[in-house]
Amino acid sequence: MEIGISTLCTVGKTFKVIDELLSLKITLLEVLDEWKDRLTKTRVKALNELSASYPLKYTVHGPILDLNIASSNPRIRSCALKIIFESMNRAHEIGAKAYILHPGLRTPLDNLVPGVNSSLNLYSLEKILNYSEKMGLRVAIENMPGNTPCLLQRAEEFLALMDNGLPIYVALDVGHANTTSQLDSFLSKINDQIIHLHLHDNSGNDDEHKVIGEGTVDWDLIKTKVHIDKVSAVVENNNLEDAKKSFIRATQLFSS
Repeated sequence: MEIGISTLCTVGKTFKVIDELLSLKITLLEVLDEWKDRLTKTRVKALNELSASYPLKYTVHGPILDLNIASSNPRIRSCALKIIFESMNRAHEIGAKAYILHPGLRTPLDNLVPGVNSSLNLYSLEKILNYSEKMGLRVAIENMPGNTPCLLQRAEEFLALMDNGLPIYVALDVGHANTTSQLDSFLSKINDQIIHLHLHDNSGNDDEHKVIGEGTVDWDLIKTKVHIDKVSAVVENNNLEDAKKSFIRATQLFSS
């Protein structure tokens, strides 16, 4: 299993400190296409130059701030899709192995019209996956943490997408799954759809992005059940020092 690092740990300054990330001898970098690190033509060119000089591959995490592909407001939903399509184009231009996508969120309307946001989420995912198929970009939908308005927190929600005919890949965020006590369910029910992992830890209550081994995530379960030869993975921590520690621990864990 190829293990790398997410630029969440350098958010807002990734392209200023990218040499420090490369000094860790990583071969996989997940670029968070967001905020001050948004993928522009200049940055796409720089990343392509890096991958031409180093044994480096990319995954891209789509934008996450202020977006809702399941919005009850069609104008906001349309704007979110436009931003994601632009991001997907940039990911394709750097030859990304996978594009990691957050699902939508529930809105207050869902209290009055139950299921409305799930239906709109499905609608948007269909558009995104159709777009990705045309360009040959693999989209992996990420499971979301508990105690949030996010959709797709449980394995059953992903199974429902499949029942609706959606051909999905999954980016299993093990930390998120730990906050919903769903780790075993994901690994038992949709393991064949998992192509990518986000590796971080927490106490089981909040999405803390702790160093691997400093929380309650069942790492033995992951090592035992995940299809190691079919997935890639990145450590996803809130700062660079924690990411370095997690990267070392993840490398040791999955090589033993």
